[in-house]
Amino acid sequence: MPRRIPLLLILSASVFGQTALPILPDVQTAMTELRKERFRAHMAFLADDLLEGRGTGTRGHELAARYTAAQFEALGLLPAGSAGTYYQRVPLLEMSVDAKKSEVFVIRDGTESRLEWGRDFIMLGNPANADSSVEAPVTFVGYGVSQPSRGYDDYVGADVKGKIVAFLDGAPGSLQTELRAHVGANQEKLRVARDHGAIGAIGLRLPESDNLLPWERSVIGATFPTMRWIGPDGHTSDTYPEIRSRAILSLGASEKLFEHAAKSWAEVLRDAHAAKPQSFLMPFRARLHEVSQFSKITSPNVIACLPGSDPKLKQEYVILSAHLDHLGIGPAIHGDTIYNGAVDDASGVAALLNIADAFVALPRAPARSILFLATTGEEKLGVGADYFVHFPTVPFQSIVTDINMDWASVLYTFDEVVAMGAADSTLDQVVNSDVSRLGLRVIPDPAPEELSFIHGDQYSFVKRGVPSLLMAEGLKARDPKVDAIKLQDQYGTHYHAPSDDMNQPLDFDAAVEFMQINFLVGYDVAQQPERPRWKPGDFFGETFSNK
Repeated sequence: MPRRIPLLLILSASVFGQTALPILPDVQTAMTELRKERFRAHMAFLADDLLEGRGTGTRGHELAARYTAAQFEALGLLPAGSAGTYYQRVPLLEMSVDAKKSEVFVIRDGTESRLEWGRDFIMLGNPANADSSVEAPVTFVGYGVSQPSRGYDDYVGADVKGKIVAFLDGAPGSLQTELRAHVGANQEKLRVARDHGAIGAIGLRLPESDNLLPWERSVIGATFPTMRWIGPDGHTSDTYPEIRSRAILSLGASEKLFEHAAKSWAEVLRDAHAAKPQSFLMPFRARLHEVSQFSKITSPNVIACLPGSDPKLKQEYVILSAHLDHLGIGPAIHGDTIYNGAVDDASGVAALLNIADAFVALPRAPARSILFLATTGEEKLGVGADYFVHFPTVPFQSIVTDINMDWASVLYTFDEVVAMGAADSTLDQVVNSDVSRLGLRVIPDPAPEELSFIHGDQYSFVKRGVPSLLMAEGLKARDPKVDAIKLQDQYGTHYHAPSDDMNQPLDFDAAVEFMQINFLVGYDVAQQPERPRWKPGDFFGETFSNK
């Protein structure tokens, strides 16, 4: 494919019917540092078998952290971690579920049916109790979403106090994309269930859930430990002790629950797809028994700073982030046990390092300071980023945005950009302008059902009231001969598998495009006189701006 990307740097003519403003010469020059060769070298090292998949808290992740810090130091960036170092060590509670001792029973008319681990259900651990049980009636609560002010509430008329709630994967399609992702997050559903008085939870698999991630891969995922950060007071993050136990059922087991229920499985799916709230008491009780093993570990975030050039605005920070961790070593797939995480997210950290090159190449730093953040534990409910926003190494009020890179675009060059989170704040003005300047255009999320906005570290910043952003390519390749959807589906077979390594087809010209967008948006946000603001009436602004 001919290299078209450098030409974009000098375009200032009409783009998609609009006039694109020119990119300043010094910025253009700095952007020439965004090189695919440098990107590939970083990505290849981080995804090498030597690092053993960079599992959180493992030797492989520590090696990756040392490498990242060394790259920051070589660029002359200042350490911005704890105690004058590049590291912020995150204290973690690690949980591994004992599949042999964990149980789920369905009790109908006094007869108990035991479900089978792996075939019918999995569990992820209860951070509040290493051995927890609950038995109670079960109430189905649709998606488990309660947003009455947005016209949707599955809990209307449902009495779930002292009961186990069962809810579907995902969230109603009637809600705006980022809000849909937020309310579809499992931790948010558990919080809502707790607030309504529930004491247990059962997650129900949908047909589209298996399309996004096959059940067999979810079973493998349950063999990896889960984690919560531990605060100075000893309490763990995202812990709801009132929910005594939780199980996730396979599609087959989910469907079977609705035999003799008020609605058939087909009717439940019909109403869910129509975004119709629903709830009713199920004709059985359930007993959940969840057994976990706990250990305490630490794992570092890696943080560096380029000080700003404006005497006043340099006290504020634009954060560029990517997650350094992946899954580590796990069950063999096709004989391979190392889950390298090349695309997810060695590519994002490679982009972060190369973008740092470009910022350092500027003859004058942006007005605001730039904080480069390589997080740990993103694959563990984003514990690294969440710890940082609760215990930041810079004054929290000085953080104006997080621009997160959860996977660089490495599958195909593109001319459409999905900017998740931009529409909630004035960040959309910067994004729309910069995307146009690069000869691209912004489109709505083409796959909102994937709830991508919550599966990235920027979500932790949003939940603390900071307007933030996650950008990705659209589902159309620049080259009309390239089938982008086929390539995305092909990568789906590598996602969270050992085959996510450097041997899969990768397009590094696409990575340059991706880096250009993130660099330019980061630069322009850092230069603006005013920091990004939530739009009036925005859910995230109203809910979290005072957090």
